[in-house]
Amino acid sequence: MSKHSYRTNEAYRLARPKSSDKRKAILEAALRVFAERGIASTPTSAISGAAGIAEGSLFTYFKTKDELLNELYLDLRQEFSRHLAGFPSGEDPRSRLKFLWDKYIDLGTAHPDQLRVLAQLRASGKLLRENETPTKAQFEVMNATAEAAEQGGLGNLPPEYLVLMFRAQVEITLEFISQNPELASDCRNLGFVMLWRGLTGREFFASS
Repeated sequence: MSKHSYRTNEAYRLARPKSSDKRKAILEAALRVFAERGIASTPTSAISGAAGIAEGSLFTYFKTKDELLNELYLDLRQEFSRHLAGFPSGEDPRSRLKFLWDKYIDLGTAHPDQLRVLAQLRASGKLLRENETPTKAQFEVMNATAEAAEQGGLGNLPPEYLVLMFRAQVEITLEFISQNPELASDCRNLGFVMLWRGLTGREFFASS
């Protein structure tokens, strides 16, 4: 092959439009492999192999592994916001928080790998600060937890701390449910009661 032909082919390769389907396939493969092997133990070759593409093709979509980590993190964080149809925005904080709680438990039960990989990504030290901008779901959690805390006289707590409290209670509940599926219903309800008590300082029991 002549140098001219090589340069022409290379220019064509670089100019080809990126495929949204292939990008999605890479992110889905990364999620699966990270869940199985962990982020630190996963080379990009394992991700491209799981996606059924050449490793060079992966770098067409993500320049580095760190960029891939950040894009996957953004995608997973946005995932929950896609499931907020029917959110009771005009109701009291407890009703809004219970809606969010049930959605998180439902999604975490159906897609445990997403929760596992999100935790890995947050602990990786590779995430860009600008990618921590609250999503719609986090914004709603922040508002509902802050209003609940204010009702209980704890309005001086930072909203970010309250969101972390919500997340921790969700993750603990999901972990227990995964090991004790027969107790899923009780754990879902009692987990929320414990969260509500912690936020409001009230002994408030709910029937559902």
